[in-house]
Amino acid sequence: MKNMLFYLALIALTVSCHKDDDSNPLSPGEQGWHKNQTIDVSGTSRNYHMYLPENVTNAPIVILLHGNRSNKDEIMGFTNVKAPYKVWENIALQENVILIVPDGTNGSSDHRGWNDCRNDANGNPDANDVLFIDKLIDFVLNEHQADASKVFAVGTSNGGHMAMRLAQEIPDKLTAFAAIVASNPVNSQCTNATLPISALFMNGTEDPINPYDGGEMASNRGEVFSGQETIDYWVNRNQTDTTPTVTDLADTDTSDNSTVKKHLYINGANNTEVVFYEVIGGGHTEPSISERYSNVFKAIVKEQNGDIEMATEVWNFFKNK
Repeated sequence: MKNMLFYLALIALTVSCHKDDDSNPLSPGEQGWHKNQTIDVSGTSRNYHMYLPENVTNAPIVILLHGNRSNKDEIMGFTNVKAPYKVWENIALQENVILIVPDGTNGSSDHRGWNDCRNDANGNPDANDVLFIDKLIDFVLNEHQADASKVFAVGTSNGGHMAMRLAQEIPDKLTAFAAIVASNPVNSQCTNATLPISALFMNGTEDPINPYDGGEMASNRGEVFSGQETIDYWVNRNQTDTTPTVTDLADTDTSDNSTVKKHLYINGANNTEVVFYEVIGGGHTEPSISERYSNVFKAIVKEQNGDIEMATEVWNFFKNK
C-alpha cells in the first residue's frame, strides 16, 4: 500500500507537465538556459540542460542531480511542479554560476535515475553515469573557460547517492558535494577514495524512504548506514575535528512540525569541512521556504521543513570552498 501511495504521489506531481517554449534557442555562449543539449558518451547520446551566467570565464560550476523517477525538467520546475532546485536559477544569476542539469536513464523498472554506488538498489540503471558527468565537466571547462577549482555537485535521494559516487570515483574533479536525504550505502559497488573532499548532508529524522537510523530503504532501494554513521565516514576521510560546532537554526516556520540542527566539522585536510543538517521531524524532502510541496505529496514523504532554503544553504557552503 505504501508503495502504491508513493507512486500516486509522484504521478500527481507530473500531471500538470507542459513543454516549455524552446522555439527561440539561445546562441552558443549566450546568457540563460541552453536546454536539451546532448553529449556523446561511448556512442550513447546523453541529455542535459545548462544555464550560462553573464560571464562564464572562471565561473564556478554546480551540477544538479535529480532523484529517481524524476528528470532534468522536473528538478528545475519546468513542468509546473514545486521544485526547491528552482532557487538555483536565482543563485546562478546573482552569483555568476554555471548550472549543469543532466538527465539520468531508465533502469530495469523503467524509471529514470542514476547508477549510484548501491549494488542492491532495485531498478537502478546500469549506465556509466560517472563517465557522463566526467565528460560534461571537461566539456564545460574547455568550452567556457570555467573555474576547474570550483566544481560542485548536489542531488536529492538517488541524485544525492550519485553525488556521493562522484566523490568516490572522480573526487579530483569535484571541490565539494552535497547529498540531500541520502546516506552512505551499506552494499557499495564503488571503491572508497581517500582524497579529502568537503561534504554536506541534509537528512530528515522521520524520512520514510531513506531511514535516518539506517537500514533498508523503501521499495527495495538498498540498505544504508545511519545519518551519523555516514557523517562519521566523511569526518574520518577528511580528517576534520571529530567534535562539531552545533547550532540550532531559527524555527521561523512553526507550522511545519520540524526544526533544523546544524553540525559543522572543521579543520579537515586541505581545508575540507563536513556539515550535517539534522532536520528534526523532516521527511524525504528538500527543506524550502519558497517551494512548498503539496499535502498529497507530503502525505507520502512526510514533513517538508520551511525554516531554511536548501539551495541557499548548499551554495553558502560551496562558495567558500
